[in-house]
Amino acid sequence: MKPLNLLIALILFSQPLIAEASPTPMQITAEVVTIKLKDGSTLVARIVSQDGDLLRIVTVGGVAMEIPRTSVLSIASDEPAEGPARPWDVNDTRLLFSPTGRPLPKGTGYFSDHFLVFPGVAYGITDNLSIGAGISVVPGLGLNEQLLYVAPRLGKRFSDNLALSGGLLYAHVGNNNDEGTLGVAYAMATFGKPDKSLTLGAGVARTVDHETVSRNQVSHTPVVMIGGTARLSHRIAFVSENWLVLNEDFKLSQQPFGLGVRFLGESLSADVGVILVGELLDEGFPIPWVSVSYHFGRRK
Repeated sequence: MKPLNLLIALILFSQPLIAEASPTPMQITAEVVTIKLKDGSTLVARIVSQDGDLLRIVTVGGVAMEIPRTSVLSIASDEPAEGPARPWDVNDTRLLFSPTGRPLPKGTGYFSDHFLVFPGVAYGITDNLSIGAGISVVPGLGLNEQLLYVAPRLGKRFSDNLALSGGLLYAHVGNNNDEGTLGVAYAMATFGKPDKSLTLGAGVARTVDHETVSRNQVSHTPVVMIGGTARLSHRIAFVSENWLVLNEDFKLSQQPFGLGVRFLGESLSADVGVILVGELLDEGFPIPWVSVSYHFGRRK
């Protein structure tokens, strides 16, 4: 190590930790932070300075580095260097099922499985464009009876505290007819960091019903989504996803409200929760929710 770099490292690591600070990518901090890069790698370090678009850091191992600001995905508070690393919420691009405003970075993605019979995959084609798809594998049903969906999405992370995305969801079930088709155009906005964030969304759902033998009735229904996440502990987070279908035939007792707990790992996460629907609660039970996700990404 060069003498100057060694001197910088010694000075920084002799300073007390500032536990109450909440660093952002623009701050210079003596606190240990986790720096998530767009290529999927993670650095635990202290920020020394920022010169234009260049971020200068010293890792907990004493290595001085310079990182282009454009390669940084996020910067989050961490625990002291001698403590265990705080796992990142690798599932921060979606709630229980719906996407957040955060797009998938280029070259990253995940495999997911809901209820063991609804696998899917999502992949970041660029930092702003991703594609998702899935198909049900319900035992006893033929291939032409399974549910299939495709979901392209555009998005942008404007800062650590603001991200916007919009996309389309096309789902089809059953034989080849319009009545088994659902189309949704939506937009999502996420405020806050993954440890504590709020997501607001709105969209329009297109459905088709048979009005007569020779004529179909097309309906367009507005929908609103309110959800969020909150870190509860080192490896546990709270997740909520709630939909309001703005249709006079859709009563409040029929609206779904989702609550769950997310268990965090380095690449694997699992969600366990319930979907609350008033009419079903009157019968004495909620709808359980179980899903797992495995996340992958490019590495240098």
